[in-house]
This record gives sequence, C-alpha cells and structure tokens, in this order.
Amino acid sequence: VFFYRRQFEAIKPLADYAIKYFFPELLHTTQTYLDWLKIVIERTAKLFAQWQSVGFSHGVLNTDNMSILGLTMDYGPFGFMDHYDPSHICNHSDHTGRYAFDQQPQIGLWNLSCFAQAILPILDEDPNVAANLAKDALTGYWSIYQKTYTGLIRKKLGFYCDQNEDATL
Repeated sequence: VFFYRRQFEAIKPLADYAIKYFFPELLHTTQTYLDWLKIVIERTAKLFAQWQSVGFSHGVLNTDNMSILGLTMDYGPFGFMDHYDPSHICNHSDHTGRYAFDQQPQIGLWNLSCFAQAILPILDEDPNVAANLAKDALTGYWSIYQKTYTGLIRKKLGFYCDQNEDATL
C-alpha cells in the first residue's frame, strides 16, 4: 500500500521491523534489503516446489495471501489432487484457471515481483538501479524452484544420485 500511495518513507521502518524480528541474521549485512528480498524469493520458491511435489493446490494465491516468511495464509479453498491433473483447479470461483495446479509456480513468481516492486525505494535511491537489483534477484526464483522440486521428486522416486535425464523422466 505504501508504494502505491507513494508513501515511500513508511516502507523502510516496516521493512526494518520485519528484518529485526524475523530475519535478524540480516541486520549487519551490507545489502540488507536486497538480501532480504533474496531470502523471501528462496523461501517462496522452495514452498511452491514442495507443494508441487505432493500435489497440493492453494485456491487463492493473491498477493495478500502470501507472507515474507515463505508461507501462505488463507484457509481455503485448497486441497490435494487424488490423481495427477496439471490443470486441476480447487477453487470453484476460478473460472479461468489462474490458480490451477500447474500455474502455481508462476503465480509465486508474480507475487514475488509485486513484493519486489513494493520495496524498490529501499533497494536503492536510483529507481533504475533498484529495478535492476530486483530483476536480478527474481531471476534466481526458477533455479531454486527447479532444484528443490527435482530433488523432492528424485527422493519420491527413490533416485539416489543426480542424473541429467532426471528432470525429463
């Protein structure tokens, strides 16, 4: 809200509070806010990979149901698939499939991009530098997601070593 209302001075105290109480390991880093963004990206990518690996569908993945702690909020609709159906939709009001099972990882990245945009004013004073820092951080999402997802599926299938063909299989 602060970003969209152009109340940029309110972003830093809120971020500082969150970091102090939930990410204290970042208090003395040189790029505290960028490091914070990267941790939120990593936690979210891992969460979505875990969901995908067990067939979990969260029916309402709006940005207000996401948390910087790497978890989601809301009490439904959600559910597990009985059989694999990538286009599974657990929310009866999702007529377009925005939050379908196979769309969840992309929605996670979308939500993270909204978070990154909201903290641009504290990433760097220069808006262009801030935008580039955020974009670079967001590019790490897919590699974290894929590594986590592949590792979980590998374990699920009983593979004990990494092979290049694992993802294809």
